[in-house]
Amino acid sequence: GISKKYGDFVALRNLSFSVEEGEILGLIGENGAGKTTTLKILAGLIEPDAGEVRYFGKPLDNNVRRKIGYLPEIDALYDNMLVSEYLGFFAEIYGVPKARVVEFMEMLSLPDKFIGDLSKGMKRKVSIARTLLHDPDILIYDEPTGGLDPSTSLMIAELMRNLAGEGKIIVFSAHNMYYVERIADRVIVMKDGESLYYGALEDLIRGNTVYRVEYVVDGRRSRREVASVEDLARLLDKINRDGGRILEVDKEVPRLENIYFSLLGVKFQN
Repeated sequence: GISKKYGDFVALRNLSFSVEEGEILGLIGENGAGKTTTLKILAGLIEPDAGEVRYFGKPLDNNVRRKIGYLPEIDALYDNMLVSEYLGFFAEIYGVPKARVVEFMEMLSLPDKFIGDLSKGMKRKVSIARTLLHDPDILIYDEPTGGLDPSTSLMIAELMRNLAGEGKIIVFSAHNMYYVERIADRVIVMKDGESLYYGALEDLIRGNTVYRVEYVVDGRRSRREVASVEDLARLLDKINRDGGRILEVDKEVPRLENIYFSLLGVKFQN
C-alpha cells in the first residue's frame, strides 16, 4: 500500500506486491511511472508517505538494510581509484574479507585499472560487484543494463538468473522488454504511479496468446480465432463433430513489448 508524493506530483498510489526468495520481479513503465521511487523506497533511501515495506515479515530497519544490495540507475563511482581499491574500500566498510574483491573481479572479468579509464559496461560491472560483496539476500537494481551493449547485457542477465537460483530476491526496473522477458518471473506494469498489471510474466503472455484455426465444414472454408487452449479444444471438437476438416492451427505468442503498449493504450498506425 505504498504511496509517495513530491509536492503536488503523485509518484506512487497505493502500490502493493510481494516477492518470494529465488524470484525476480521486473518493474516496467514509462519515465515518471514510479519505478525509481519504488526501488528507492524498497532500499530505504526514501520514506513512503503511506504504506509500509516489510522484509521476511519485519519492518525495514538497519538489520534488513545490511541484507540489501542496491544498484542506482547512474553509477556513483570514484574515477581516481583503481577497481581493486574501490571494491576493497567497500569490503572494509562491509567487514568482509578482501578475498571477495578478487573473487568478483575474476568472476566479472574486471581489469585493475583506474575506474575513470573503464568503458561504461565495465563501470556497470564494478557497481554490480559492489552490490554483491556482502552477499546480500535482496538485490534492488535500477536499470541494470541501461545503455549497455548486447554482450554485457546478456552477461548481467545470466548473472541475475544465477543469483536468483541461489535464492536471492531480485527486484529490478528496465526499459528493455526483451531483457525483462528473458529473466523476470513476475512483472509490474506501471503507469502514473499505479499498477496496471502485477503477476506472473507467463500468465500475462499466455493471457494474450491467440490461436487461429483454419478449417472446412460442408465445403465452406472458415477461419476462427480463440484466446485460450480450452477454447481451442472446444472449437476443434466442434469442427470434428460437424464433420469438418482442420486445415491449419496457428499459435501467435505476443512479445512483452506489444502487451505492454496494449496495456498503456498505445496504438500504432500500420
